[in-house]
Amino acid sequence: MRQYFSNTAFIDLLFNIVIGIAFLFIVAFLLINPISKKNDIKSKADYIVMLYWEPESVHDIDIWMTDPAGNVLSFKNKTVGLMHLDRDDLGYKNDKITYPDGTVITVKSNEETAVLRGTLEGWYTVNVHAYRKQPKFNNQLDKWVNDELPVRVTLIQVNPYNELLRKEFIMIEQGTEITAFRFELDKNGEMISFDEKYVPMVTIKYGEVSVREGTGGF
Repeated sequence: MRQYFSNTAFIDLLFNIVIGIAFLFIVAFLLINPISKKNDIKSKADYIVMLYWEPESVHDIDIWMTDPAGNVLSFKNKTVGLMHLDRDDLGYKNDKITYPDGTVITVKSNEETAVLRGTLEGWYTVNVHAYRKQPKFNNQLDKWVNDELPVRVTLIQVNPYNELLRKEFIMIEQGTEITAFRFELDKNGEMISFDEKYVPMVTIKYGEVSVREGTGGF
């Protein structure tokens, strides 16, 4: 008796396996989490105030800031209300980093950053205070003198990114306090006005000989 051989069953099985693998691949692809859209990423800050001074400076300059509720932000109170001070930069003093093996490196950067993690309706005031301004010896004059220190303060809106305000000036004497700027936010957190009215927070000293307008060379 003749026997008839056919590979139809094998082809059917192979075809079904291929379909099954393709189905599993499609299901797995659908289960992969989609990449977050840029607009879906929530910012942890609404506004940032940044203070800069010369990277190699030994001077200690501080941000002081008040909100509409009367809270005062400084190195003495780094988190208050919706304000947060990221770092109290002491100038050259805390620019050194020591590795476990004893190796010491210096990060030449002097800056402080104040963050608004939310907003209140009303006026915010940003002051700069020369906490420690060390004189240097002038060989020509044969005496210790206060050198000029360029300082820059900026107000940045985070989302969308926009530099709203910038103030540059020269600080000379230790203890000098200056209001960089004040800005007013509405109930939606949008800036609606600003000025430079002086509002003391640290001291009542504001000598014209201690600070002058200028552009820093750093």
